[in-house]
Amino acid sequence: MGKTYYEILGVSRSAGEREIKAAYHRLARSLHPDKAATPEERKRMEDEFALISQAYNVLKDKEKRAQYDKTLEVQQQTAGGSAQKPSGADSSGVRGPVGAAAAIERNRAAVARRAYLRGLQAFATGDYERAAEFFEVAIKNKDDEPNYYAKLAQTLLRAQRSFSRATEAIQRAIELDPYNTDYRLILAELYEQTGIKSLAQKTYEEILKWDPTNQRALAALASTRPLTFSEKLKRAIKSFLGRS
Repeated sequence: MGKTYYEILGVSRSAGEREIKAAYHRLARSLHPDKAATPEERKRMEDEFALISQAYNVLKDKEKRAQYDKTLEVQQQTAGGSAQKPSGADSSGVRGPVGAAAAIERNRAAVARRAYLRGLQAFATGDYERAAEFFEVAIKNKDDEPNYYAKLAQTLLRAQRSFSRATEAIQRAIELDPYNTDYRLILAELYEQTGIKSLAQKTYEEILKWDPTNQRALAALASTRPLTFSEKLKRAIKSFLGRS
């Protein structure tokens, strides 16, 4: 027997109406056509969405669900009744980690990875507009990967466009991976380009808390912070001697 409607939605046979509805909306969001990187991906996503909608329309209706459950019982009895279940199956016939929801998530991750790699190619050739589009696709398909956000921010920074989106993206990358100083360097550079020197300096200082020898942060702070009296005196002496 193929996947049950419960397996397609990634829920158990005992799932309530609210859980079924939540599962449907979660899967529907992940299959939005805008997240497709290619026409082939769009077609596959549309096919998956049609199957998910079919499952939801049956399970959300009490009468249809009851009839479907009876059909399942007959199919299971016909398939062997007391035969041993596949490893990992529960009493509902749902295969847990190999259920439909998990499979769709794996597909989304694969789409994201391909879009990310194509974005890197576009970035390398200087086609920042196209690169940004691919990185956005990667994020839509896998929104918990910090590298995707960081590369989008770096791309928008290079293109000098949509600084608000770039800042939002790099802040999300930092939220996902707070110990990555490279992400904070991108944020500091963004602040510098938008003329927010105080926030840039603060970000460089935060970087040095994590990485005291970070040369880029040290150099940036040295060029922006006010000179001490001793440093001013040394510069004055050097300038005087140079004119002598």
